[in-house]
Amino acid sequence: MKELLKKDIQLQWRHGFWIVYFVLAAIYIAVLLNLPAATRLKVSLFIILNDTTVLGVVFVGALVLLEKRQAVIQSLFVTPLEPAQYIWSKTISLTLIATCMSLVVYLPAWTINTFTPVVVITMIFIAATFVLLGLGLAAKVDTINRYFGVLMGISMVMILPLIPYMLLDQNPLFLILPYVASLDLMLGALDPLPLWRILLDAVLLVGWGAVAYRFALKRVTRYLVYT
Repeated sequence: MKELLKKDIQLQWRHGFWIVYFVLAAIYIAVLLNLPAATRLKVSLFIILNDTTVLGVVFVGALVLLEKRQAVIQSLFVTPLEPAQYIWSKTISLTLIATCMSLVVYLPAWTINTFTPVVVITMIFIAATFVLLGLGLAAKVDTINRYFGVLMGISMVMILPLIPYMLLDQNPLFLILPYVASLDLMLGALDPLPLWRILLDAVLLVGWGAVAYRFALKRVTRYLVYT
């Protein structure tokens, strides 16, 4: 597992994933520094949630399709490698990039308080959940166009509820959706949340993370291991 994780990070570095992330981060920082200080935190949180934590789902699809094309998948699963180890290696390595970039984007608006650890943990958790979702989707598809088509449809279903959530004064009924629960926690950096709401958001995020992991495990086992 440790060796596979090391190889994944090296592969991602070699293919320029880290460079792409930090070029984007530099652009976002330039934008944030030109905004009034009072609005930086809110804008940075939306950038983190809508871009930096979600990019992992894009890159995991590219990685899996690349490994399929180069027949790396077949050689990996000839070894004693377990599907769960493959999934965790991809998830940890891509979550690491997403978290580093999110923290960099958060720097211009950095305000350290008791809620800061909650924001950072939410960054990590939502990034990992999206990587798991992307891994499950990529396991079955064979082309990047098909992957993005499926991903776009699912993204719309997840993102559209944000509109009524924001319009209806952040009604807790929408928290059942993973993207909304993560946004609720992130916005807690602006307007402190009661403890019951933090706990509810956390339970929902953990629950959806577990669902995403089971989805990824089932699809990887079915479409990558036994093909």
